[in-house]
Amino acid sequence: MVHTGEQLSFTAEHGQHRLRALLSTALADGSAYGLAVPLDTHLRTRLSGYQMQANAIQGKWPSVDARRITRASLLHLHALQALDASQAGAQHRDIAVALFGADAVRMRWTADGELRAQVRHLLTRAEGFMRGGYLALAGVRQQHIDVPCSAPGDEPAR
Repeated sequence: MVHTGEQLSFTAEHGQHRLRALLSTALADGSAYGLAVPLDTHLRTRLSGYQMQANAIQGKWPSVDARRITRASLLHLHALQALDASQAGAQHRDIAVALFGADAVRMRWTADGELRAQVRHLLTRAEGFMRGGYLALAGVRQQHIDVPCSAPGDEPAR
């Protein structure tokens, strides 16, 4: 907050929203105020932002958006993390430790076990994304004929 004689300048932030205001020090609590906005072709697209600013000045901040974590989004995240680790030279067991925790790996890791199969599946899934499967995930039609699967994650295990 900066006080410059007759004006008070402040910036307030809430989540991704930011409000910058320059207010007269003559304003008292409950006083009416005006908002000057440029009248141009972009006015309609900025109206929701102006409404948010007006609400913020009155102390009504928008709720912070909490992204809903779905099983599919977690699966995609784990697949890409596994691929990054693999390309960096990590062994399958190390990838499992990073994704599922050291205790789970210590108790459930075997040469033909379920955790190792999950890591292999995640790597196969991520490699499918790399070969163009991300286009199907994004809803864009496949352009490449060398991608044998119809959806990412449906690739045969190696």
